Amino acid sequence: MIRAIVFSVGAAALLQPAIAQESSRAKLDAMIAAHAQANGVPVALVHRVVIRESRYRPGVIGKGGAMGLMQIKTATARGLGYSGTARGLLDPETNLTYAVRYLAGAYRVAGGNPDRAVMHYARGYYYAAKRKGMLDDVSARTSGASRRGAGRRAEAAAAVRTRAATPPYDFLSRRDEFQN
Repeated sequence: MIRAIVFSVGAAALLQPAIAQESSRAKLDAMIAAHAQANGVPVALVHRVVIRESRYRPGVIGKGGAMGLMQIKTATARGLGYSGTARGLLDPETNLTYAVRYLAGAYRVAGGNPDRAVMHYARGYYYAAKRKGMLDDVSARTSGASRRGAGRRAEAAAAVRTRAATPPYDFLSRRDEFQN
């Protein structure tokens, strides 16, 4: 009798992690589906990148500082509007928010080709977007925070162009106005 109880308790203890893994995987699947839909990316593509980068392990820190499920670097996430700490990217929800947004840009630059999107995600897609004349299109579809940042950069660039277009003030020709 005691053996049966010990066996059943041991079996339950062994099954506990498997049940927990299934429920956390189901949560990850739901988060992935939501972020994929929000960013216009196929769910299968996001799963492909997650498998490639971390095998669904949200706590992975890769070489070069890549973080979390989709191994996004802090600098890349900051370019998309992230303002938290590097460790904050280990949170699956946060990681998916910024990494799927980045993947969406790679997917658009790849013209909807999933293989090229994965390549662009891994290597970066700035030069491919620049070559295709898509830099404005890709940056315009990112988060509100990065759009605000892009807006500030655009305003600063416009101010510089305005200053360059305005002739310098000629104090010598108008010195009579300033003399008492």
